[in-house]
Amino acid sequence: MKDNHVILSSNGISSILLKQEFPTLKCIDYPDYAIKYPRNKIMLLPLIALQLPSIIIKLIKEYLQTQKVINDENIDLIISDSRYGVYSEGVPTYFIVHQLHFQLSGVFKFIEFLGEWFNIFMFRRYEEIIIPDIQSDQNLTGDLTHSGKISNHPKLHYLGVFCSVSEMNIKEDIDYLFSVSGPEIQRTLFEEIILDQISHIPGKKVVVLGKPDDKRTYDNIENTEIYSHVNRQKQNELLNRAKFVVCRSGYTTVMELVALKKPALMIPTPGQTEQEYLAYHYQATGIFHIAMQEGLDLSAELNNIQNSAGPCMDHIPVNDTKAIRRLLSK
Repeated sequence: MKDNHVILSSNGISSILLKQEFPTLKCIDYPDYAIKYPRNKIMLLPLIALQLPSIIIKLIKEYLQTQKVINDENIDLIISDSRYGVYSEGVPTYFIVHQLHFQLSGVFKFIEFLGEWFNIFMFRRYEEIIIPDIQSDQNLTGDLTHSGKISNHPKLHYLGVFCSVSEMNIKEDIDYLFSVSGPEIQRTLFEEIILDQISHIPGKKVVVLGKPDDKRTYDNIENTEIYSHVNRQKQNELLNRAKFVVCRSGYTTVMELVALKKPALMIPTPGQTEQEYLAYHYQATGIFHIAMQEGLDLSAELNNIQNSAGPCMDHIPVNDTKAIRRLLSK
């Protein structure tokens, strides 16, 4: 975005990270959806349904705040990363999304079409829709962006993956990098599993807990480094040094691993149907290894992995800024 005045907006941990990474840029805090996830995924849909009124109110507040920011800052273009309330009728808005369908499971799967209808309705508000994937069969998002009538929407543009990591000429001296992330309470449960079992895993290990506001120190574990949080530069270094990564199956992480061609064991966040679908998609296509959090035995899972080669996805463009510029200049 050279020669442009850029303003960032986010909330929660993401806002903290953006302010740390871009201290010279103005960052506006937006309302946090604060969606709560249950311990038992059977209760996911009822719990989400109870939170719908609150989510709708926050979407309205998000939209109203966006109009104020546009007027105060003289905004002439918006790029919204899956924030449905961030748009304006008078300012071109480009919407980034990797989920055209909201994945549901079990007895609720029959109402998945409602999510597709919602997106079709919302897409009227945006200039163009950016999909961080490719349109061919060998893709990363599977049915999330490649099925149903919506996948032929005229505003869709598949531009490859986008991420902030880059390859470094550095030795791979970390046997296992563990990345803990996701919403509470599942983030804490994942952390507890890793810290409880990591001493039984051989080799040099690094754990990143994803808690930027946590100043605690952690007990020493042999051959293990534990970070509450690392900045993007340090994260890039750790990913480049890692021979193997253990992480959630969130799509931002997926794009980083593909960009660096890193093999991984992915444990989807229980109840997050998008992550669960992506994990099964990667298992079926052989892109990554997967395991479920319930009853997870890390040593056994890692010992059972025979092929630790990174994903061969050279056909997927990475950080194709020329394609973005062409789209924004249309």
